[in-house]
Amino acid sequence: MKKIVLLGALVASVFSVSAQTTAGKIFSGPDAGKGFQLGSEKSSQVILDMVKAYNSNDSEKDLALYSPEMQKKTGDFNKKWHAYAKKLNNVPYAVLPIKVAGSTDEIVMLQSTEERETIDGSKQKMNLFELFKVDKSGKISDFNQYSSIPATNEFGKTSGGKIYTKDENNGSAFQFSNRGEVAAIEKLNKAYNAMDINATLEFFADKVKLTDFDGNKVVLEKKDLRGMVEGYASLDWKIWGILPFKIANTDPVSGIMVTSSEKRVSKDGTVWEKSLVEFFQFDLNGKISGIDQYSRPKK
Repeated sequence: MKKIVLLGALVASVFSVSAQTTAGKIFSGPDAGKGFQLGSEKSSQVILDMVKAYNSNDSEKDLALYSPEMQKKTGDFNKKWHAYAKKLNNVPYAVLPIKVAGSTDEIVMLQSTEERETIDGSKQKMNLFELFKVDKSGKISDFNQYSSIPATNEFGKTSGGKIYTKDENNGSAFQFSNRGEVAAIEKLNKAYNAMDINATLEFFADKVKLTDFDGNKVVLEKKDLRGMVEGYASLDWKIWGILPFKIANTDPVSGIMVTSSEKRVSKDGTVWEKSLVEFFQFDLNGKISGIDQYSRPKK
């Protein structure tokens, strides 16, 4: 509702003073200091035609309304998206064309709701606010999208799930973390398989709390971790998935779930091979400070 109110206020402000030809202001970029003027109904119709083509789930019709540069830039994604979609229904709530004073391009603001159903059965509903740039030839030459996700959505939410704990975080939701944990695990994987212990140790804090596959709990110093590589002829850790998450509304300490398989060949020829689930904790400095390990025989 907030976006509806804001857009309504913008429309009201544009029409409240009929003698005013410009309003607002750009604060940065090549047009800094310039104001906005009303655009044309022609540009509004271009966007409404695009919505119709989009809802038909026809990539060719959709892309025909974009400039050659935009077709080249977004064509592959557009085709894949329409091939993945089963049903699309974008319903405009308001459309408003404006332009920067002196520009031949126009900006069309579109507020809408959109229901999406894909070929794999996933469903999604979005509240959207979009900015389209329409060039002087009547083609869409740029596009930015902003969305809010209803609480009832099947997927795409920024938080979810629940943690059960005895502290103040009990009942809190989880959310994705994005402090470089995925890249760190990938680099750790590469260094570990190369048996480069110095590179491997770079990802760990000075002390690491470890709960191993047998439930043993120990606190290891970084120097103790050299045993991960020493004594082995080869290491082959194959990652299947990396899921970075944290507790919502808490500090950025994160827990990373990694599913994988691993084969270790000792120098004496002994082979250890398992399917694994491991939880890595990344501390405030982005270093691994804890590991919980679970395993089963690989079949």
